[in-house]
This record gives sequence, structure tokens and C-alpha cells, in this order.
Amino acid sequence: MHVMSYHVLHITTPNSKLSVDKGLLFCSTKDDIKKIALADIKAIIVATYGVYFSNNCLAKLLEKDVVILHCNEKYQPTGWSLPLERIVRGKVFYNQIAQNEIFEIELWKKILKCKITNQAKNLDILECEDHNLYKLIEKPLISEANIAKYYWQNYFMKLGRPQIREHTNAATFENACLNYGYAVIKTLIYRSIITHGMIAGLGIHHIGKFKSTPLVYDLMEVYRPFVDYYLYKFNKENSKAFEDEDMREWAKFISESIRKYRIEINDISYKIIDSIDIYIEKIADAYINFNTSKIFLPQLEKQYLHLDKHRNREYEE
Repeated sequence: MHVMSYHVLHITTPNSKLSVDKGLLFCSTKDDIKKIALADIKAIIVATYGVYFSNNCLAKLLEKDVVILHCNEKYQPTGWSLPLERIVRGKVFYNQIAQNEIFEIELWKKILKCKITNQAKNLDILECEDHNLYKLIEKPLISEANIAKYYWQNYFMKLGRPQIREHTNAATFENACLNYGYAVIKTLIYRSIITHGMIAGLGIHHIGKFKSTPLVYDLMEVYRPFVDYYLYKFNKENSKAFEDEDMREWAKFISESIRKYRIEINDISYKIIDSIDIYIEKIADAYINFNTSKIFLPQLEKQYLHLDKHRNREYEE
């Protein structure tokens, strides 16, 4: 049974103050106070300056496995506050340490193929005619660099801003939006890795470096095309905000998208935000017997790229 919580809190009002009392988180600003149950929070994105956490508040959030992503005033991610890593299932823990090469190569191939398939489906949705990503996926040796170059050329053309992909310290609005959206997904991936007792410092494909979390980067690859699609949709539906380069509006949009859009898993429709927990749980399960046959890989399907009819108001400051 999966117990789902629903909120990613984006704090965008300067000098907000966060506190906890009787199982509730209070967010106070100069003009308003809002509250939400701690049990309903998965992550907090701090995207402004002067935000104050009491030590008791921070401790309570971490006890509830809430991951906090800290951004600077330009919405560029700078770091995380995280709960302590823990052993949940001993066999998963020790098998991950064992780093079975055959298993991890097979797992990475499936993750990579899913990512590129989702990129191809995204180009389909964006009506990129005659793209050949599906053919490139089937080649014996997949060139990630060539596929990425081809994908971004087509994607940015459809976005109406042809250019190259900027990964860090992006100078352009659309690249900054992509980086912010990916950071939100990475935060949720990181949270699930910790709660399922896996080690973020041991990657499947990416090599661990000083202060790195390669497993987070490995496992979030399949969700990148979802963020790409949401940015395209944001431009279509909020063209003025896009032209004005309003990052606050994008933060609202990406938060609502991952909380409202759906993915089908075994004939059941789940919100994107909840599918991440299922995805990571199945990866952890795969480590028990080094068997990838029952993992869940999210598919970017056009029929599920719709919002729920009954849309709850997003908690946001």
C-alpha cells in the first residue's frame, strides 16, 4: 500500500518565517499566515532570500523526511537540507554496496532507453515531424551526446528559441527554467532514495565525486522529458509570463504540473509526484535479487498529460 502526500511548497516571498506547532507548518509573511499539515509535505523549495527556519522547525521537517532545496535569488539551486540516510532493508543496502556490474549495466540500459523514448514521445507531442530518435534508440551502441544534441536542436526550435542547452549558471530564461524544474524532480528523487534506504552516493552509471549524489542523477533521467514538456506547455499557456521571464510563475506551474498530471502504473493513474516514490521503491526491490524485470519506468504518454478536473489550490508563498 502506498501512502501518498501531495505538496511541494515553493517559498517565493522574501523574509518568510517557518515554524511548527501541533503537527502543522506555519508560513508567516508580512501580510499573511498560512498553515499545512506536516504529514502532507514532501519537499520545500526555498526560492528567495531571508527565509527563517527555527531549529525546532527544521528538525521536525527532517524527522518527517521532508527534503529542503535551497535556491539563490535567481532561482538557481545551491544545496539541500536532508534527513539522515538510514538502512531500511539490509539486503538492499548491502547489495547496493556490492555494485553488481552486470545488474547495474542492465538497469542503466533500461533507464537510458526510457529517457530517450520519453524524449522521442515529447518531440511527437511537440509535432516535430520526421525525427529519428526512435531509430537511434535501437542502435547497438547509443550515443548519449549525439542524441542529446539532436533532441535539443529540435526541442528549442519548437519552443521558439533555438539555442544550445545550458546546464549550470544558465544565462537564458528557458534554460534556467529547465534547471529549476530538474532540481525540483531531483529533490523528490533524493527524498525517495533516503526513505527507501538507498545510498545516494553510489550511482548506477554516473561516477561518484566529492560532494556528489550520482544515484539521484541516474534515477531522475527518466523524468527530464516531463519537465521539458511542461516548459513547452507553460510557454503555450502563459506566453506573457514566458516573454516577461517570470520565474515565479514558472515555479507555480511546475509545482502544479508534477502534483496534478498523471502516470499510469498497472492500470492505476498516479500523480507524477507520487509515481516517483513507486519508481524508487521498485528500483530498491530490484536490488534484492539483482533482477530488473519488475521495475517501473515512467512513460510520457499524451493521454495522461492533462490536469485533474478538480484542481486544489496550491499551497504557495
